[in-house]
Amino acid sequence: MIFFDLPYWSDLDIRHCIDVMHVEKNVCDSVTGTLLNIQGKTEDGLNTRKDLAEMGIQSQLHPRSNGKKVYLPPACHTLSKKKKISFCQCLRRVKVPQGYSSNIKSLVQLKDLKLVGLKSHDCHVLMQKLLVMAIRDILPNKVGLAITRLYFFFNAICSKVIDPVKLDELENEAVIILCQLEMYFPPAFFDIMVHLIVHLVREIKCCGPVYLRWMYPVK
Repeated sequence: MIFFDLPYWSDLDIRHCIDVMHVEKNVCDSVTGTLLNIQGKTEDGLNTRKDLAEMGIQSQLHPRSNGKKVYLPPACHTLSKKKKISFCQCLRRVKVPQGYSSNIKSLVQLKDLKLVGLKSHDCHVLMQKLLVMAIRDILPNKVGLAITRLYFFFNAICSKVIDPVKLDELENEAVIILCQLEMYFPPAFFDIMVHLIVHLVREIKCCGPVYLRWMYPVK
């Protein structure tokens, strides 16, 4: 990188300030896209299952051929059509005060059972308030717990008041959450944006609260 030619660059504690707004949006898109199996956004598909077979892991999820058709066994995060309808209907019924967020109802397509047109702040509201309500009772407890812990993590780091004493505990929590998600979601789920979660608390230690540095004021 050309930046390393700068004499002071290698000594900087923070060389690239991670924007939590975009990290949160991309994580939200990956979670909702995978749960609802939205084409183009899901991280679970035929290629992903072939990767599992090539790596020799999770044999129960390997694709199975039946003549010309290929069957993908349901994973623990796979939602039936009935549960997808429950998820979408829950979000369509949400009512919030004016100015709190965009009209969530307009983002939900019941016909295709997917979310469309999600902006950064919509994902912020979903990840920190609404997603936990929507997945309640439709996912196995272990998967729901991992997503709920992710919700509490984003809620904590975006808070305007953060106790410095609890930052080490919060940093350890980020690692545990990713390990739990890795147990239930496919390897393709863990792209660079999901990985960046482990660095967010360190940047709080060096740069201060997230809300002073994210891109919402600029947007």
